[in-house]
Amino acid sequence: MSDSLPADCRRQLTAGRKKLEQRFRDGLPAVQTASAMTQLYDDVVIRCWQSTLERAAKEGIRQSHLNQLALVAHGGYGRKDLSPHSDADLMLLTRRATTAAAAQVATTLVRDLNDAGLDVGFSTRTAGEARSLAWSDIRIYTTLTESRLLVGSRDSFDRFFDRFRTSSRRRRHRLNDQAIDARKVERRKWGNTNYLLRPNVKRSRGGLRDIQLVRWLGFANYGETRLDKLYRFGAMSSDDYNVLRRAHLFMLRLRHELHFRAGRCQDVLDRPTQLLIASDWGYHGRTGVLPVEDFMQDYFDHTRGVRYVSAYVADDSRARSRVAMGTEFLMSHKLDGSIRMGPHHIWVRKSDLKRFSHSLPDVLRLMQLANQHQRRIAHPTWQAIREVMQERTITPPDKRSVEAFLALLSRPGRLAPLLRRLHELRIIEQLIPAMRRCRGLLQFNAYHKYTVDAHCIRAVEAATEFSEEPATPIGRRYRRLKDKTLLHLALLIHDLGKGYEEDHSEVGRRIAIDVAEAFALDAASADTLQWLIHKHLLVNEVAFRHDLNDADVVHKFAAEVGSIGRLELLVVHAVADLIAVGPDVLTDWKMGLIEDLYLRTRRYFETGNLPGDHEPELDAKREQIIEALSDHSDAESMIPIVQQLPYSLLRRHEARDLIGELRSVANWFDDDRTCFCSTLQSDDLMATRITVVVRLDRPRVGVFARITAALASLGFTIRRANIESIGTALLWDNFWIEDPDHPEGTPPERINRLRQRILDAINNIDGDLPKPRRTWVAHGAVEPDSVRVLPTKIVFDNDTFDHQTILSVFTYDRQGMLSDIAAAISQMDVSILFAKIDTHLDHIAEVFYVTENDQTPILDLDRQHAIREAMMAAIEQRSSITVAGNANGVN
Repeated sequence: MSDSLPADCRRQLTAGRKKLEQRFRDGLPAVQTASAMTQLYDDVVIRCWQSTLERAAKEGIRQSHLNQLALVAHGGYGRKDLSPHSDADLMLLTRRATTAAAAQVATTLVRDLNDAGLDVGFSTRTAGEARSLAWSDIRIYTTLTESRLLVGSRDSFDRFFDRFRTSSRRRRHRLNDQAIDARKVERRKWGNTNYLLRPNVKRSRGGLRDIQLVRWLGFANYGETRLDKLYRFGAMSSDDYNVLRRAHLFMLRLRHELHFRAGRCQDVLDRPTQLLIASDWGYHGRTGVLPVEDFMQDYFDHTRGVRYVSAYVADDSRARSRVAMGTEFLMSHKLDGSIRMGPHHIWVRKSDLKRFSHSLPDVLRLMQLANQHQRRIAHPTWQAIREVMQERTITPPDKRSVEAFLALLSRPGRLAPLLRRLHELRIIEQLIPAMRRCRGLLQFNAYHKYTVDAHCIRAVEAATEFSEEPATPIGRRYRRLKDKTLLHLALLIHDLGKGYEEDHSEVGRRIAIDVAEAFALDAASADTLQWLIHKHLLVNEVAFRHDLNDADVVHKFAAEVGSIGRLELLVVHAVADLIAVGPDVLTDWKMGLIEDLYLRTRRYFETGNLPGDHEPELDAKREQIIEALSDHSDAESMIPIVQQLPYSLLRRHEARDLIGELRSVANWFDDDRTCFCSTLQSDDLMATRITVVVRLDRPRVGVFARITAALASLGFTIRRANIESIGTALLWDNFWIEDPDHPEGTPPERINRLRQRILDAINNIDGDLPKPRRTWVAHGAVEPDSVRVLPTKIVFDNDTFDHQTILSVFTYDRQGMLSDIAAAISQMDVSILFAKIDTHLDHIAEVFYVTENDQTPILDLDRQHAIREAMMAAIEQRSSITVAGNANGVN
């Protein structure tokens, strides 16, 4: 190759991609774009090949040896399915007599292709070596199934590929099993659901790789990988073929888009790119649904279809052997009419299958029996049902269908997988029409991991998993529910009100009323269902945002719930809902708050006692602490403090921990110091708990703001926070923090520095706040503001209490956010009496109980507006805030 050829080929690639991008923007279809990109690669590779052979001939390699070589494209390059920056998989096929010549050619060719700007995967093999490696490595096998002679000996390639195809068919059962298992491993890494909100369009479930799986299975079974030929061979129905064809066009276009935008190989569809593509592709959205949510709903429609068809083809390829099926039949017995059940499967007799599969009540009855006996539906039965249901006209459900569906919902068993199958068949939306609108509906935030429909079914699954946890409180409550039908139905429909401008709980209540009427539920069940949907967020709102020591909070919650039965139903629903949001959403901290709310409310129902009334276990713990501190030199002043410890502190902490902290506080304050700070590693949260106790014998303002500023100044991340007062003597603040600089554990010297920073900030009450630490963030590590489409909410609530205002903030989190908000509140001369802070992924939820300086609630609308503006300025970093003294504030 001349020195100018690599540069010339590189220019050819660059110009070709640029020209192709313009054609793509002008409307060139995805398949033609891939073909044109493949042709561009072919041109460059063949130029390099010809130059390499010319050089090899000049260096003395015999032409007869060169003539026996074959350059084979395989994988995506082989099937002409390239995106703009895909790599090129090549194999130099040689014979034993020409291996030396092949090695020399390969060395030169690979170097020249790399110099030309191609990312090449290259191997040199004899036909026997290629086949042998394919049988031992499923990755090599799958990529070789889509081989294409690029240039060289046609005879060498045909002899290799014909024998490879024949041998593959003989090994089809083992190869199919390995291909399916390998794909499962890949899905676990890249996303084992097609409802991911930041998917990999190639490797996540329902992506391009699942379409390739169908091709690989088709090669072993039929010797063919083209989808149209597999359809003609009977490997799939016409509907399945059209589903795969349309999905392939959509996702191939999407992959081209990602490559062109990034200027490199990029298969992850992140949230900023989702917004841009939705706009460029002309999505306009609709009432209550953003354009990006509309676009992603299309994406999920396609991936759902691919996931379903590929799973069906995989099941068909993995059909059990005749011996195993015979054994299953011999050990089976008649269960219900046409239905038989064996040790592992349940199925319909072949003679009755055609009639049976047309009857929706019978299909639902089969599902109910499969769930009751925890059996898988045999593939031939499911195949027949699927083919009929795909063509069935949607009609309102009849009484038998409803009864069968409710019977299915009554047991845990394999309920969730069966619901997913019914959803894929679009049967659930025939029973519950509102499910149709939520199919693949994206919730455009980082909090929810799944689409609305997937989240609802996952919530049902989370509840059924409680049956396997008999030792846990939530497991016991779930198992105590004699009839679980209502709970499972409520979870299945609880979020179907999303996607409207109106609050989804209000819309959901009306959907629940419609479902109850369609299902002919009795009056009591109908009332409970609509109440449960309408109030399904109530547990979270009260447990995470209110002071559970306040008798009014528990009393109002109990009045809303009304009975122990409804309480248990609501709590189980709330926990299952949180689990279904995504991994790590239900933390031990949240579960503890929910349990605290449950116990306080149940105690009120059983005894009439509210927080602050007699609680024997906690009162005994208080007496234990008093006894332990009775020998302390400052017992006279400490014991009244212990007597005022709120039940929340007593419930959350072991007596020995509180005794130790109280002793330390007493010793610290003996030296006339006003602030105590201690740390404790919290194993359950993988975080450090900071306890800051401030003596209130003289006025202090902005304590909360100063603590949060001190934490931010050293780069700590605040995950949780609680503020509580112990009478009028002490302010007791707890923070749960993480240290990004030391994820494995904060060094002692850094902890000591943090303590000192907090003490200095509080004691220097008239000084400026500690400044947040400057941090460098790698490009792409933080999502841009463009994806933050949800508005910041600042709400003043004066209805819950007469004596104080509840100030709630919900916004996107950032470094130092809590510190800035707290400083803004203090600058407005507002006293913080209580706080609960919760951060998750990109959001922060903050609830403050606040008053004016004179300890009255904030009622004036102009005053509320001014406070809201100051907080918004802090959230948007529009102002620099310092905290000044305040003569009357508590915190």
